[in-house]
Amino acid sequence: MFRWSSPRTPRLWAAALARARGPRAGPTARAFASAPPPRRRRRLAVAAGVVGAVVAYDFAEAHAVSRSMRSVATLIWIAADYKLNFREDRDVAALHERVAGLVYNMLTANGGLYIKLGQAIAMQSFVLPPAFQRKFATLYDQAPRDDWPAVEAVLRAELGAAPETVFAWIDHEPVASASIAQVHRAQLHTGEQVAVKVQHPAIRKQVGWDLGAYRAMVYIYDRWVFDIPLYFTVDYTCRRLESELDFENEASNAEAMAAAVASEPALADRVHVPAVYRALTTPRVLTLEWIDGVSLAEPQAVRAAGFDAPWIARTLDDLLGAQVFSWGLVHCDPHPGNILLRRVGRKRQLVLLDHGLYIHMPPAFREQYCLLWRRMLEFDDAGVREIVRSWGVGQSDLFASAVMLRAYRPAAAEPDDDTAAGRFRRQERLKQAFTSFIEDSTKMPLELIFLGRTMRIIQALNKQLGSPVNRIKILAGWASSSLVRTPTSWRGRLAAWTRHLRFLAVVGLSDLGFWLARLRQLLTSSGGFEDVLEAGLRTAARDNLGIEVRDVLDS
Repeated sequence: MFRWSSPRTPRLWAAALARARGPRAGPTARAFASAPPPRRRRRLAVAAGVVGAVVAYDFAEAHAVSRSMRSVATLIWIAADYKLNFREDRDVAALHERVAGLVYNMLTANGGLYIKLGQAIAMQSFVLPPAFQRKFATLYDQAPRDDWPAVEAVLRAELGAAPETVFAWIDHEPVASASIAQVHRAQLHTGEQVAVKVQHPAIRKQVGWDLGAYRAMVYIYDRWVFDIPLYFTVDYTCRRLESELDFENEASNAEAMAAAVASEPALADRVHVPAVYRALTTPRVLTLEWIDGVSLAEPQAVRAAGFDAPWIARTLDDLLGAQVFSWGLVHCDPHPGNILLRRVGRKRQLVLLDHGLYIHMPPAFREQYCLLWRRMLEFDDAGVREIVRSWGVGQSDLFASAVMLRAYRPAAAEPDDDTAAGRFRRQERLKQAFTSFIEDSTKMPLELIFLGRTMRIIQALNKQLGSPVNRIKILAGWASSSLVRTPTSWRGRLAAWTRHLRFLAVVGLSDLGFWLARLRQLLTSSGGFEDVLEAGLRTAARDNLGIEVRDVLDS
């Protein structure tokens, strides 16, 4: 009869267990099992300590480690997916759709600066498959809202006193929140109403990790996934994003823009930049004049306030033309949420907000860019090719189309093969064409990255407003008039003015196409002039380079 109290029972059970485990257990497991209990406990304690330290560090660094691990895991999965499935006998469109979803989900799950990083990738999305364009066009600023104690801690640390001491009152609830900061309304002791922009506390802890993940992301796309040159833009893009986190830099941009607007008679009464309160501005806190107005992102409110589309579009185009061609100081995020419309007495004004993302065009590059526009509108092929090649770009016609957001030369129509094999061949053609498109990335002015995005935003706004003005004519006029100021001698100025007036007469002919499109739009409710230009650009991009630009212009 079996007895639990038998002295041999523990030894019998131990022997049976060893025989059961022996053949299947690996050397590490056997060594661990045979280790005396104190050593086993020490190993467990060390392992638990390491895990605990990583978790504690991740928590202290606002989950920067776990967000980076999520990014790395996603990127490894994507690279493997493309290596295995980017083949002619597989569904390449489904592959792109699947990967675009993975990237989008990773960006939105991480939030914060990742949203800005995704928008940076979207700047180059015209060279990516349509699935990426569709996904990235919907990428928006997520709006986490920090509780008041966290906001108060930032204000106290940055301003050196409690918010209730600095301000007569400050609303504890934010009036707006985006990926980098949130805005609170307040009043100074002197009576002025102000907007206080406070950076999310986690951003500074996450920025190093997030930019590292962005570099890895673009590197994998460049070298392993699409084989399309993108990585050479990374350093420049990261510097721009880092500068956006410095609110003192944003304050300097706003002051420079306000001075430039005041110096331009054509814009001084139509455009306003909120004043900066420097004494209450630090790298993480920005205090600005409070502006009451309607947001361009609210079309019904804009119409109810009596702002007509032609005035808005003309002011936007004039402002962009002055920034790019005259001042070389460009606000690179003029989306509808950053534009207010207000009335001051009998005057209508466009108010430009959020001055964090700017480019400063070197004078030589700005002059070249002006000259490029004039040569493009004169169809001076040799002159366009000379400038474009000096920037390391091989295909001047397509580059000119991308700059103007209209077809520089009509493209011969090509049958649209929408089979899996046809889509694969288009992707391969895109890779091959880009080898000749970017001949020397070291020569390319990287300002073009953000400049192109800004042009696309204004083009999309003009389109959403119903194409009420001829954007090409307005911008070309600014480009040519800026070149008039270049010569120093009176003879040179006379020659420049003569050419400028002749150029305006030639460009004026584009009004014929504009008014024909406008008339058809009014009679048939069809698309406007921008729709006509966009259709030509789509054809030129698809048939010359294999690029699909279906959605990027609306992003």
